[in-house]
Amino acid sequence: MEKLQRFLSKWLLPIAAKLEKNKQLSAIRKGMMTLVPVTLVGSVPMIFMQLPNIPNAPQWLLNPIIYIGKITNPIYFATFGCMSLFVAAFIGYYYALERKVWDIGSIVTALMSFITVATLTNDKGVQDFSYYSGTGIFVAIIVALISVEILHIFKNKLKFTINLGEGVPTPIKRSFENLWPILFSVLIIAILKFFIEKFTGVPVVKTVEVLFKPLTASVNTLPGIIFILFIQQLLWWFGIHGYAVTSPIWLAVAFQNADANAAMLKAGVASSQMFILTPNFMWDMASLSGSGIIGALAILMLFSKSKRYKAIGKLSIIPEFFGIGEPVLFGIPVILNPIMFIPLLITSPVAATIGWYAIKTGFVQPFKMVGPYLPIPFGATIASMDYKYVFVAIAIIASAVVIYYPFFKIVEKQAIEKERAAEGKNVEKSLDDFDFDFE
Repeated sequence: MEKLQRFLSKWLLPIAAKLEKNKQLSAIRKGMMTLVPVTLVGSVPMIFMQLPNIPNAPQWLLNPIIYIGKITNPIYFATFGCMSLFVAAFIGYYYALERKVWDIGSIVTALMSFITVATLTNDKGVQDFSYYSGTGIFVAIIVALISVEILHIFKNKLKFTINLGEGVPTPIKRSFENLWPILFSVLIIAILKFFIEKFTGVPVVKTVEVLFKPLTASVNTLPGIIFILFIQQLLWWFGIHGYAVTSPIWLAVAFQNADANAAMLKAGVASSQMFILTPNFMWDMASLSGSGIIGALAILMLFSKSKRYKAIGKLSIIPEFFGIGEPVLFGIPVILNPIMFIPLLITSPVAATIGWYAIKTGFVQPFKMVGPYLPIPFGATIASMDYKYVFVAIAIIASAVVIYYPFFKIVEKQAIEKERAAEGKNVEKSLDDFDFDFE
């Protein structure tokens, strides 16, 4: 165990630490997470798409549902239909903060650059906006990062700006300061698009789609997901935020799949044809109650004979319903604890396997939207539109309890011994404090 720890500390941790602090990956992660409210709003029309399918529903109930569905239907295009536009804007904003350039100007730059690249025109001059949806997410990520980087070079390094001096209102001053950087950024993106498409004969969006196909194909498999979770949990054990390092790899694919599932739902495609990997699959199955299914430990701690563990269990059980596992991770502690190495490493992959086959076999529906941030199991039940998710969640927690149990009993025994030793010292010290003077 010590040899493995030294080996990983030498080779893995430096790489993981650099990835965690990487400006580009940080912007991608934050930008994708900011997408959640957009998908939540987009889920409203999807609910009304499903409600008319209720068996034997009375007509007096169906009529208002269908009517409301027609009213909310445009929201679908404004959210899922424009998902990549939001990705470009959000990543442009967060990368601007990393590069210390004007945030509003960076959002505008990223949006104009993405629209320049993602808008296709056929032979008849008709424009195609299909890549504004989740299909163009990878293009949005690349274009946002490159365009803001160019803006950063012209603004901060080359100092290619227009200075209007003091006394000018801030909005006007900033607009002119960033005029040339924004112009050259969008212009360079347009020139690159022209020459790439001239030499390849293929639109840039389709080229990027082909380049990222191996990634999307591997991440959309159970072995690919297990490998990502294995690395994530390994980093967590060393005290590095595993989700922060690994989420940029799968988060874009997961949101793209959620968009595709929503489109298939709207088109009436069977659930068996939908993608399994979505944000909610990773949040509410593979990492139910927190990375490493840490809620299972909180349950064990509730019944612990150790006073300290029992107290931590009582304090942490409610946060676990919201996916907050840090009180347990640091309370036992799980991090850098050799006894907890194996269960922390395997619980999430086991949970992902249970969830994967529950969806694959049709026991529970795939997640058709990004669920609202609600306590377990409400958000995921809404996202899957299937009450049987509750049974899958119970199975995942139960399996994690079984995995953690023998390892927890070892650390519990150590904790009890320490508590008894501490109590003995306190008794000894209190007797010394008495002055038995009978003279």
